[in-house]
Amino acid sequence: MLKGLLRRAHEVAHKHLPERVRDGGRRLADAVLEHAPRVVQDAVAPLLRAPDAPDPATTASVEDPASAEEALDFRDTQRRVVLFGYPEDAATDRVAALFAAEGIVFRRQNLHLQPREAQQIASMTGVMVPPYVYIHGRFWGGEGEMESLRALGELRAVIANQLEDLSPEARRIGKLRESFDDALTPDNILFRLRRGHIISIDGLDCWYEAGASPRFFYDGAPRLVDEMPAIAAEIARRGESRECETRWLFEPSVGV
Repeated sequence: MLKGLLRRAHEVAHKHLPERVRDGGRRLADAVLEHAPRVVQDAVAPLLRAPDAPDPATTASVEDPASAEEALDFRDTQRRVVLFGYPEDAATDRVAALFAAEGIVFRRQNLHLQPREAQQIASMTGVMVPPYVYIHGRFWGGEGEMESLRALGELRAVIANQLEDLSPEARRIGKLRESFDDALTPDNILFRLRRGHIISIDGLDCWYEAGASPRFFYDGAPRLVDEMPAIAAEIARRGESRECETRWLFEPSVGV
């Protein structure tokens, strides 16, 4: 019954709503589901796909960059390359062409449809003009940085998240000062949190803010700073038992 109602809703939307509105709805659903637990994603995502649409993960060819972009699962945040910009912006077009020429799978986001995200990214990066390229959740720059990484022959290493293999020049471009272990041990979790890193647990960011009045956040709420060692041990236990999804971030996640 529910699938039948959803089919009718899709048909009505397709008939009466302009593409701009439908696209906005899809982006909103993607952003909400990306931060939902995996069990919710797996249950809800198929219901949000258009009734007659094939599963993109099984129909797109990875040899075709345009098709590969469609195959990108919005839940796969570990391997995403995201290009933020404007459709009429020549620099954004050139970065997209560079990625296509290199056979790089990426998602292009129109900031006209995401004014809040545009302000957030500009504020976080200190760069007022797009394009903005995010790779594995880290801001890597715009057109100049992508051209430089390609000229250095290290763009693919960045895409593959092989940061330990990068040259000093590539590390400077990415503002990488140190390499960090992703191991989910209590000591490493505590060490990285105190260095200002963020760990995402089932889509909820956990982080520590130093300063005169330090603050600590876990599981969507502020917690006592003195609880950090115990919570680091809890995160390590949850990660080892695979009862949650975890990933390290260097800056707050950007909903795409």
